[in-house]
Amino acid sequence: MSAQIAVVSSAGAVPEQPTRRHRRRWLNLPGLGLLVALAVLWEVLARTVLRSFENFVPTSEIVRAFGELARQGDLAAQIGHTLSVTMIGWAVSTAVGVVIGVWLGLSGAAWRWSMASVEVLRSLPSIAFVPIALLVFGFSQEMELMLIMYVCLWPVLIATIEGVRGVHPGLIDTARTFNLGRVQVWRSIVLPAAVSRILVGVRLALALAVSLAVIAEMLGNPEGLGFGIVFVQRGFQPGQVFAYLFTIGLVGWALNALFTGAVRLLAPRFAGSL
Repeated sequence: MSAQIAVVSSAGAVPEQPTRRHRRRWLNLPGLGLLVALAVLWEVLARTVLRSFENFVPTSEIVRAFGELARQGDLAAQIGHTLSVTMIGWAVSTAVGVVIGVWLGLSGAAWRWSMASVEVLRSLPSIAFVPIALLVFGFSQEMELMLIMYVCLWPVLIATIEGVRGVHPGLIDTARTFNLGRVQVWRSIVLPAAVSRILVGVRLALALAVSLAVIAEMLGNPEGLGFGIVFVQRGFQPGQVFAYLFTIGLVGWALNALFTGAVRLLAPRFAGSL
């Protein structure tokens, strides 16, 4: 009887282990502790060793400047603008990149004709397109969107092509043996096999979208976080400059965390690829 009770008790305790691992995965206490330690170190260095640098402000000054920006109300609007432009540009480039990438990956003739053009266009530095976007669209949100969509298209497109072309031919031959149509082969064989690489490209495109949005706002669109950090820098307000800097970092971190969390929730078998 005692053995049976021990078995039942151990069986009832099994589900608790994944729960604890799940909590540790989402709450990285060592990582948070390191961030706190770095913030304290920044405060100490700014007030001692780096005191001669006038514009190197301590952590407490950055926190105070962040509070001022939040109370003024401009920061929330700037975050909203940068987020909206980032998400729209990223979503459009992801959809276009996946569709074209699947087509080029499945069609040998289309890939042979377009391979040289793709390699040349994707190798051009993204920052070089800022003057062209300004020339065509002016100082506007359209300029920002077009820059984000163009640059973010390439990692998704290349990852999709490589993912589709990397599917083992034996899988496709097996599907054809069972008389599966082209759409069924794509949906049941090609796409699931390529999803891991596609997700990597999509995640990389998301990081690029945030960076390109900020760069476009710094150089050509008087809105968003990029414009905000340039504005306070010209006003010689170092505390607010650092506050904007860390806000941009938090926005990028939050978007990455949301994306990886969504993948773990909706498609857990592909989460390992991230």
